[in-house]
Amino acid sequence: MADNIRLKWNRSAMYDLRRDAELVKYLEAAGTILRDEANATLPENTGYKMASSQGRKNPQGRWAVRVYTSSNHAKNSNAKHQTLLRMLRTRY
Repeated sequence: MADNIRLKWNRSAMYDLRRDAELVKYLEAAGTILRDEANATLPENTGYKMASSQGRKNPQGRWAVRVYTSSNHAKNSNAKHQTLLRMLRTRY
């Protein structure tokens, strides 16, 4: 007869795991690549930016990397050509 096994998750350990330096470096590298590819579609090459931060500890605090438009030209181009979505699909 199998014994009942109970696990107790250590939520603070999950929070620490999600901000591990290697994981953050990987996610930021992926975000930088997407940002650079999206900027390559614009003549001024500065319309897209990247932000990286950890979410609230509710309960685990996932790390998030965001690539977003920062100029009107990039906003219009992204709306017309779906640049960010296209870059994300071809990359991942």
